[in-house]
Amino acid sequence: MKITDAKIEGFGVWNDLKLTNLSGKLTAFYGANEAGKTTLMQFVRSVMYGVSPSRRQRYLPPLNGGRPGGSLGIVDGEARVELTRIADRGQDDLGLATIATEDGQAGGDRLLREALADVDEATFNNVFAVGLSEIQELGTLGGIEAAQWIYRLTSGV
Repeated sequence: MKITDAKIEGFGVWNDLKLTNLSGKLTAFYGANEAGKTTLMQFVRSVMYGVSPSRRQRYLPPLNGGRPGGSLGIVDGEARVELTRIADRGQDDLGLATIATEDGQAGGDRLLREALADVDEATFNNVFAVGLSEIQELGTLGGIEAAQWIYRLTSGV
């Protein structure tokens, strides 16, 4: 599975942001403090796994307007889908997720699980979306501790 595009309608400081043609290998976002890097990472997590109460408290409603949420373009092998999640149905709303395939079929939970290849949020966070705090924690560890930490990251523990 590869994320190829991100379209943020409204999330934290981001409004009407479109990122296209993301690398299929590795994408790293960098910038000054408070530039919105963590917000972007949390947006991806929210679209894929739902708007958790802590994310809702920090990033919604969007500061600069727009519907709360957006979409991700995802490619898995030959299949391409667009995953959209909008969280506008109240304070407990994780966001309604919909998936649209290239041939126009729309689906929800089953297609979402297939697109995510049953990778849960903890594994995704630990393996595919590592933030600065995780990297800083790794930098403070010695040899055996670092090896154990990396093992926990890859196993989703």
